[in-house]
Formats: sequence, structure tokens, C-alpha cells
Amino acid sequence: MNDWLPMDHEQSVIQIKSVIELLGDTPLDVVDVGCGDGRILIPLAVAGHRVVGIDVDPTAMSACAMQCSKAAIDAELLEGSLFDILPLSEPVDAIVCCGQTFMLLHEVEEAVEALKVFKKSLRSGGVVILDDIPGDLWPEVARGSWANGVNEEGSLQFVWAENDAVFAIREGEEVDAECWELKESDQRVRLWTMGAMQLAARLAELSAPEVPVAGAILVMRAV
Repeated sequence: MNDWLPMDHEQSVIQIKSVIELLGDTPLDVVDVGCGDGRILIPLAVAGHRVVGIDVDPTAMSACAMQCSKAAIDAELLEGSLFDILPLSEPVDAIVCCGQTFMLLHEVEEAVEALKVFKKSLRSGGVVILDDIPGDLWPEVARGSWANGVNEEGSLQFVWAENDAVFAIREGEEVDAECWELKESDQRVRLWTMGAMQLAARLAELSAPEVPVAGAILVMRAV
């Protein structure tokens, strides 16, 4: 789950196609939260939508700007936290938050607040589009693929919280085979279940999550 390559190419193509099909042919105002290097932002702009990209990572912003320039795309890019930038001065039709960005909101209260901010940013009937985290990743956990452990090369370590669906991936020098508790320095992420997503949506007064394309996108609506 690399920050800018959150999924394999084939899955990424399916997700982008799913988002574009969901939004339809009419040009819409869209915000891409956690836009990275423009993986989704650029195809949306090419499809005719008016896109604003947000990311806290200045390197990502630079990479996205470069990719937009190469594609001759005029997209507004805003560096900073979604909580500082949203809502924009005018409401939009869709908020896209894919590429495992929502998993970085590992504190439930923070994630619910983010969904509330998303709703405030939308026109009536607007949509929030997330990764289908439960449909994509939980089956792998059920098969035992994400257990605590260190790989054979000793370059990768998977560590779960003791009492929550929160984990961290340590790489390289961060690997510490003597420590199986989450550290302050670990980048924590939450593996959202569908039940948790349903509750978060309800607390944010969004519609119950829909899964138009299993494993690709999850949709909540401003009602």
C-alpha cells in the first residue's frame, strides 16, 4: 500500500472507470481529497469534470502539478489538510477520497468529522466516493493474509493493535521484531468494516454506503 500506488494497476483501472461511470457524462464539480500524483484527478479532468485536488503532501502536490501540466489540464491544487480547506466557498457535486486515504483517519471520531465536512461541502444529492475498503481488503484478512509478522527478507513488518482494527506496516530500518505493540512513530491506519462504515455514515447524516462495484468504490449520498 504505497502512498501513490495504493493498489495494483488492474484494480486502479477498474476503480477509475467505476468513478467516471458513477459521475456520468455531465460535467460536475469534484474535489479529490488525497489526490496524490493525480491518479484519479487527471482522468476525471480528461472526462470533462471540474476538479480540485487536495493533499497534505507537498511532494504529491508537485508531482500532481507536473502530471497536470503534461496532460494540459488546468486543475486547482490546494496543499493542506481537508479540515482546513473544506468546505470550499461553493458546494460541489462529489467528493472523491480514494487510494486508501480514508484509512489514514484511524481515529473513528476524526473519520466521522471528515465525513461531516464532506457532507457540508456537497450540494443536495451530492456523493462521497471512497474505496470499498471492506469489500477489497477484509476478504484478505479472513484468509489469514494480514497476520502479525515479519517477511522472510526482514524488510517488512505487520503489526496490529491489540483491541482494534488498526494496524501499521513497518519497512526497512523501522522493522523491530522485538516489538509487537504499536509505537508513537508508527503510521496507523484503520481497516474499516462495513458495519463501522455504516455507523460513521449515519453519524455524519449521509446515506448508508452503497457498493456499485464490489472491491472498487463505496458511495454515500448527501440527503
